[in-house]
Amino acid sequence: MRFLLPAMLLVTSSLPASADVCSVSAARPWITRWLAAWELTSRDILKLPDAPAPNIVFYDSACVYTTSGVSAGGAPPVEGPKLLGAKPPWRAIAHGDSLTLPDGSHVPVQLMSFTAVDKKSGPYFVMAAPSYWVLKGVVAANDSGPTGVFLHEFAHTRQVGGMRHTIGPIDSTWKYPEELDDDAVQKHFGKDSVYVAAYLAERDLLYRAAAAATPEEARKLAKEALAMIERRHARWFTGEMAEFAILDDTFLSMEGAGQWVAAAWLSHPRGGGMTRDAAVAKMLGKRKWWVQDEGLALFLVVDRLLPGWPLLVFHEPSMGASELLARAVR
Repeated sequence: MRFLLPAMLLVTSSLPASADVCSVSAARPWITRWLAAWELTSRDILKLPDAPAPNIVFYDSACVYTTSGVSAGGAPPVEGPKLLGAKPPWRAIAHGDSLTLPDGSHVPVQLMSFTAVDKKSGPYFVMAAPSYWVLKGVVAANDSGPTGVFLHEFAHTRQVGGMRHTIGPIDSTWKYPEELDDDAVQKHFGKDSVYVAAYLAERDLLYRAAAAATPEEARKLAKEALAMIERRHARWFTGEMAEFAILDDTFLSMEGAGQWVAAAWLSHPRGGGMTRDAAVAKMLGKRKWWVQDEGLALFLVVDRLLPGWPLLVFHEPSMGASELLARAVR
């Protein structure tokens, strides 16, 4: 199964390029910057053991910079930026407005950032270069936003393998009109005003818990929020709808962890250097997507009450949101 988490799809590029303009060395500064941000996040913030790198597909308006031989059409590797001390086999080629993904599929060049899984080679990661974000008018030059998005999505490469066993069976029998992605619950129940009110109440309570004056108060409010989540699941996710409980639990964990990771780097003195509140606000944006909003609140609480949680989430199997919150409030 392929996860698109979350795809940001805009107009496609139409800038031609020839192969001789594409160079890993030219892209080295921003690739190195992003990989260094992940190294700080993985080793110093999350304190995770190193793991083999996923296949990576970066691209700008003209070129692909990839560690995948499939995505590079078999082009020979060259020396490039290191990742956690390892030397991935980098390649650079012109893309001609179409990307070949490590699983052999093809997508048009557009503004994207996602983690997916190939059954043969495992997780892979796809993202547009900082210059492409600027080209599309999403951010200004030197904005830290794309680095935050990179960290959010790249964190999924350490989660997705541990969640395939929960999402895969649902995907094989999915019968609803909405696409099965991290926003499936929101898309299916978003027009139910009673459901929306229940979601908003538990989300707001989690943010109150995260901001509580004492750990005792935080734990008390978080227990109440967990009870609300359980009541919501029991009311709406029953019978044929029971699979939505699994989706909600899985994607709150996945997206919440990604949001927390990006905010943690943005607020780190050797990362984005922001205040914690500014970093959280940047990751919330317009608060359009439920799992990113409530997920961030949940992980702010979990990080406060459950030391060592990254080893439960970035793991196979990966722990879902409800169990994680239940451990945090014990």
